Amino acid sequence: MAARAGLTRRDVVTAAVAMLDEGTRLGDVTLGALARRLGIRPQSLYAHVDGTEGLARAVAVAGLDQLGAAVTAAAIGTGGVDAVAAIVRAHLAFARRRPALYEAAIRPPGDDPELLRAVDAAGSPLLQVLTVMGIEPAEQVHWTRLFLAAVYGFTVLHGSGRFTLPVDVTESEERLVDMLTSSLVVVPA
Repeated sequence: MAARAGLTRRDVVTAAVAMLDEGTRLGDVTLGALARRLGIRPQSLYAHVDGTEGLARAVAVAGLDQLGAAVTAAAIGTGGVDAVAAIVRAHLAFARRRPALYEAAIRPPGDDPELLRAVDAAGSPLLQVLTVMGIEPAEQVHWTRLFLAAVYGFTVLHGSGRFTLPVDVTESEERLVDMLTSSLVVVPA
């Protein structure tokens, strides 16, 4: 198998994200599977990513960038609790539509500058809204942790078919949004 001429890092990451979007489990997006998809030798991937961990990191950055674009778009034209609700819904919709990419994106950034930038891009719309609402920084941290836990947990349970009771899951999702937004104590201006 010859290396594909002109293959870029972006091509590699795009192919890995496509595998996730097609239903490949995160753990199954291996260098070997990705190389087969691209028609190259696995060793050729090392010119674009630093092994399995480098691929996972690059996919996380791509996922965070796409999530950031979705939440930013959702927040535009809204403010306050409505903006927070729109951001929560955007997270839920992204996670529901692209569960494996969402899972790949949710990882601790450590001191990695590119991951930190992507985490900031995905999280800053919410933090900006909370700041404007008068929510103190320490309270923002608690709220965003609970928000992430609720959204991640809800989407994992829903995506794995564990919501089996005969009540509309969409209504449960809206109640989750209401529960989260009603927990915000807004400081009067």
